Amino acid sequence: MLDELLDVLGNSHFEAYLAGPLLGVLFGVILNALGKRPGPEGADSSPRDVKREIQEGRQRSLARQDVHHHHHYHRARSSSNDDSGGVIFLAGFAMVVVLFLFAAFLPQIAGTLYFFNTSVAMCCITAALLACLTGRFNTGDWWLHAVFPAIVSIGCLWLTVKARAAIGPDVIIYAQSLIADKPLNVGTLLNAAVKFFTSLRNEYVQWILFDMLAFLCVITCAILAFLRFIFYVSLSNAREGGGGVWVWLVLRTEKFGGASSAIFVALLFIFGVFLAHGYVYQLLHRAA
Repeated sequence: MLDELLDVLGNSHFEAYLAGPLLGVLFGVILNALGKRPGPEGADSSPRDVKREIQEGRQRSLARQDVHHHHHYHRARSSSNDDSGGVIFLAGFAMVVVLFLFAAFLPQIAGTLYFFNTSVAMCCITAALLACLTGRFNTGDWWLHAVFPAIVSIGCLWLTVKARAAIGPDVIIYAQSLIADKPLNVGTLLNAAVKFFTSLRNEYVQWILFDMLAFLCVITCAILAFLRFIFYVSLSNAREGGGGVWVWLVLRTEKFGGASSAIFVALLFIFGVFLAHGYVYQLLHRAA
């Protein structure tokens, strides 16, 4: 009975589609409980108004401290052609190993992204709904800024499924067999990576590379969406004297809350879609 329970709890589908959303709902409830309803003065304040107040308070604080920073710059030594050649060679070997590890551990990578994206999506939706019900998100701006990370997270979940299906299961099984029951040291990884890629066509190696880039796009978009959500939750909780850790979080994540960050996430997600569906691969091969 215990073994069956552990098998269920350790199942990637359970972690991604049940444990992830439940954890997201829990965090959303906690974030909402830590905040409080804005008073009459902050009832109609927009995210821009709260951000401006925090920045003005920070500027007044810095003006009182009168802190001087000294920066020392050192001229970097120019590298020789031999050094650059060695770096390129090592970078090529590192790329081969990274691509091999990506193929071998693709199920684990995809499962982790499933879990993370479902957690973030449910956390955003739960916190946004509760914030609306409790009057903390009392204007349209607050709601829109909270919903955007949820939409991105759901999109990243869909894109992860597409990118995961782009690599055949036989390729994954073959990559895993090369390191099965072997110590994961440098020699084992190099031998396995070389054997793996010499068994594949060059075109399929390029396909794996583009698929890995699609996963990198997903990871970047998911993290940026989560940081954007943290920014706006912190900004909301920083109203009405809710300073301390909330203001600290606002100042640390404000770069992810602007329009430029949202545009970058949208463009990166679209690029990930083109990579995962093979459009970039096909375009390059037609050009060649």
